[in-house]
Amino acid sequence: MPISRSEKEAIVADYVNKLNDSQGIVITEYRGLTVNRFDEIRKKMRDVGAQYTVAKKTLFRIALDQVGMSAPDELISGPIAIGFAYDNLPGTVKALLDSTKDHELLILKGAVARTAVYNRDDLKTIAELPTMDELRATLAGTVVQPAAQLLSLLVAPQRDVVSVIAAYVDKHTEGESSEDADAA
Repeated sequence: MPISRSEKEAIVADYVNKLNDSQGIVITEYRGLTVNRFDEIRKKMRDVGAQYTVAKKTLFRIALDQVGMSAPDELISGPIAIGFAYDNLPGTVKALLDSTKDHELLILKGAVARTAVYNRDDLKTIAELPTMDELRATLAGTVVQPAAQLLSLLVAPQRDVVSVIAAYVDKHTEGESSEDADAA
């Protein structure tokens, strides 16, 4: 059953919104995947802050043009599904690469991030990039470490004095308790 013009316009508008909201897209070929396997992939994608959906090629090309993105024809051929990377592109690519290990019928074709187009080999490199959370943790560690070391240096003399006093008190309390024991 053919889709009406208004439905096509709504689909294009939906693609445009998703493209504008995403950092990039990952294009896959899904030929032969069952609905259950497709749902498993969708769940993995949701877990990394992405959305995975089957695309109507012609309408998707129109949406790409409307947002100023382009993808080579070989990426948008055959039965394709699009992973919209909302939170992080490397995480989305990693999730889809993991899915290709579980589902041999899923083929990564490439990715588009605004004006950059990545082929299948580039995706493996992208998947090795740290996620934003990993980068933030590394940066925080780099910033906090010198401050923690400085604080440790500033506190060390007081800690040493307290340790000496505690040892002195322990020594004298042991001496007094041994004298009390001898007197009894």
